[in-house]
Amino acid sequence: MAHTAYTFLVIAEDGTSHEHHTRQRTGSVDALLRRAVGGPPAPIPLDTVRLVAWCDAHAPSVGRRPNPVADALIARLGGARLPLAGPIALTGYQDGTARSLTTAQVDAVLAALTHCR
Repeated sequence: MAHTAYTFLVIAEDGTSHEHHTRQRTGSVDALLRRAVGGPPAPIPLDTVRLVAWCDAHAPSVGRRPNPVADALIARLGGARLPLAGPIALTGYQDGTARSLTTAQVDAVLAALTHCR
């Protein structure tokens, strides 16, 4: 039986990026994102309909220091400037569902991240 390979990108608080290739044998995309962001995944709307970002919390609600790289990256990708805490995960998006990132999407996110550093 074949298992689905799922690719997503995690942006850490220090601005480093980690591309994850996860072969899903069990569980759901939400479970992968929960582990990546360290909490229940909350979607961050972006202007592009092909990408979605996820975080564990907005900084003011948890009393933690915001992640300035995540904040700048989300703004570059067409989202609102929000003080985001902790790492964020970026995935593909289609028909209201998180999907695996394509190579072109990974390249686009890394290009936007380069300008944020």
